[in-house]
Amino acid sequence: MEIEIISPFENALKYVNEIKNGNANDPQQVWDTYLIEPYWDQISQWAPFDQSFMKPARIDELDTLEQQATALAQLDLNALKREFTRISLALPKNDEDPITVAVYPNTDELVKKRQNGVVGACVFGNIILNVNPLAEDWEQWLPYVFAHEYHHSVWGHHWYVLNGGLERNFLEYMISEGQADAFAKSLFPRLQPQWLRAFNESEETDVWDKIKPILFSTDRDGFTKYMFGEEESGLPWCTGYTVGHLMVSRYLKLHPNLSFTDLVAVHPKEILNAISSLF
Repeated sequence: MEIEIISPFENALKYVNEIKNGNANDPQQVWDTYLIEPYWDQISQWAPFDQSFMKPARIDELDTLEQQATALAQLDLNALKREFTRISLALPKNDEDPITVAVYPNTDELVKKRQNGVVGACVFGNIILNVNPLAEDWEQWLPYVFAHEYHHSVWGHHWYVLNGGLERNFLEYMISEGQADAFAKSLFPRLQPQWLRAFNESEETDVWDKIKPILFSTDRDGFTKYMFGEEESGLPWCTGYTVGHLMVSRYLKLHPNLSFTDLVAVHPKEILNAISSLF
């Protein structure tokens, strides 16, 4: 399986120059011209329906974007590809189609503060990595986030391409995220993601009691707050990510010889049935 990296950094600088020089009445159109249109067809090529909502958002902080694009242009893409390939070999994907990895700048302050400047998305097998090279330790986290998103690519291919799909409920969402982080942490054990430490052990039962009634909900708008947190509902930031990782970690403790390839094929309900008494 081939991995191709898209690096639109020169085009990001062209976007900055055009906006700064006052040559554009519509910044969004300029952003699309330089940062979206040359790449989006390839990024979304495997999607069976429109994924426009996943397009990287326009960045208006021009000086910051210029700094980021200049820094990202120094990336050794060959070395990065070798590292991504090494990660993929740890969890082979039963698919000959290539994977496109697009690396975009990112100025989200929450991502910088809590996610070391790197956040990812999986677009039906291909991957977008949004990176802030001004964040602390971002270079360490770039392969980790790739590993996380690559796992989504493998998990989605197994369940939705080869096996006809699942129910798209909240349990499956959490298990998918929990497996992705378990895989990434197995490769980078020294890294400790903040989104896996949303609450402490003494709070587990309370959080589980809040989540349990909506485990099989397919209302994504309704369960989003349980995944990402909502302070007014007493749900810490990234609650669902922490719970998903706890569920998968406890399942792996029960099955210490299970490979990540075999884990992908374990139905989320089987994981739930095995570990629900541990909360």
